Amino acid sequence: MAIFDALFEFLDDGQLIGTNTTDYNAATAKELDWGDADLEMGAGEPVWLNIRVGTTAYSGGTSVDFKLFADDTSEGHDSSSLIVLASGARTVATLTAGAWVLRVPLPVDVDAERYLQVGATFVGTVAAGTINAWLDHGPQSSYDTQVSESNI
Repeated sequence: MAIFDALFEFLDDGQLIGTNTTDYNAATAKELDWGDADLEMGAGEPVWLNIRVGTTAYSGGTSVDFKLFADDTSEGHDSSSLIVLASGARTVATLTAGAWVLRVPLPVDVDAERYLQVGATFVGTVAAGTINAWLDHGPQSSYDTQVSESNI
């Protein structure tokens, strides 16, 4: 079991992502700052991106495409940001409470751009749902057992 680090959490259950049709950039989505140093993240053991629907399912609309953006400025992502990973359009019907959206290793040297942030593109008027999004060491870690109200 890997250790979960809250510093690598983008969104926690209870934070909504929803309802516009553009690439989403919310104040609730924490931006990860690698700092100035090139850490060569993923060169040894890969770092994984995990995106999972929280306790509130999505409804309405057609689909949602969750994305991980990288940029060299901290103003959030924009048209010049690099899309590191994307889930591809997921039909809203599959975005039920607790459903996994994405659990994949990040590309080697993902820290080449200083900042990472999670966002989404919506098709149609999608009712907001909650999302958990974080980085960890992959399938051997268990988010459910490592993040609870009793953890200090």
